[in-house]
Amino acid sequence: MRRVGGVQGDGAQLVGQVLGGNTPFFSLNKLATVSEKDEQKGVEQLMRGVYVGIRNPRTHEVMEDTEDYALRVLILVDLCLQYLDREVQEFDVIAFVNRIYEPHFVASSEYAQALVADIPPNQILPVFLEAFERRAESEVDKIRYAFVALYQVMSSGDLQSAAQVIGVALRGEAEQTSIANLFRLLKPESWKLLQCDVRMRMENLIIDACQNGTYDVHSSIVKHGVGSWGNKFGRYFDRKADLGQVLVAKLDVSWYTQNFVGKYYMYTLPALIGPGKVEEVAQGLAYAAIGNKAKVVRTKLLEVASNYPDPWKDALKVAVQERKDNDPAYADKLLSNLE
Repeated sequence: MRRVGGVQGDGAQLVGQVLGGNTPFFSLNKLATVSEKDEQKGVEQLMRGVYVGIRNPRTHEVMEDTEDYALRVLILVDLCLQYLDREVQEFDVIAFVNRIYEPHFVASSEYAQALVADIPPNQILPVFLEAFERRAESEVDKIRYAFVALYQVMSSGDLQSAAQVIGVALRGEAEQTSIANLFRLLKPESWKLLQCDVRMRMENLIIDACQNGTYDVHSSIVKHGVGSWGNKFGRYFDRKADLGQVLVAKLDVSWYTQNFVGKYYMYTLPALIGPGKVEEVAQGLAYAAIGNKAKVVRTKLLEVASNYPDPWKDALKVAVQERKDNDPAYADKLLSNLE
């Protein structure tokens, strides 16, 4: 048991170390199906039973066994040894990752999840690392489906390792397109798992870019687009309040800054702006949509207003009523959505 697992220990505890858990040191099979996982768990429990129920009593007390009983125990031990001597076909990480980067990879959640289901649990992280290393081989918007599927089956330890690897890549990156591509491969909830210096630098970069970000609705030109990533990661920021303050301020500047907020942040504003700023942001939204007629804000606010928390709805009702004379038809429609 120590030989196949490469670990120290004794008895049932040793069996658990070698055969137990989601990523056992020694796999009896590929652990790719429910039946294979059941086999792994069942044999682990069987071998624990041999130690606890047969070996331990005879270690601690003198017991007399019949020849027939001894033969039955030997047969059981031989069965256990057969499992430990089993040669499992080695999982080929590179061959699997080739399937992600082949021309006919289907860019869909369903296909990626079906693909990832073939990976043994203890090979999830090696697949992620190999796929991440080769990320330049395909379009990020295509392969990200595979990364999302990998995240769904990762252990907490694997998530930590994956975030740290992406953090190393982000640490020295300055080009906005490259940063955005790395962001596309990072699980939002893993933001807190990035190295402290990386997280601080990226939050500063996103907040600064957001402060300067604009969107021209006529030309569809976005400036400082990396500032839009606060929409995905901002709720996990240490500096979430700073990001929220930037967004509130942008609603009071121009069409271009207002429409930047409208394009990227309308659905996540309540998650980024604290209770003390609700009235201020409501006034900003009413000004942008009714007073300044920022096109994207007007459209998105009608879509999302009904989903805002009640305190936001109440504050918006007051702010919209105050500006209703500027655009009565739009104001009435928005007020109806706030009911």
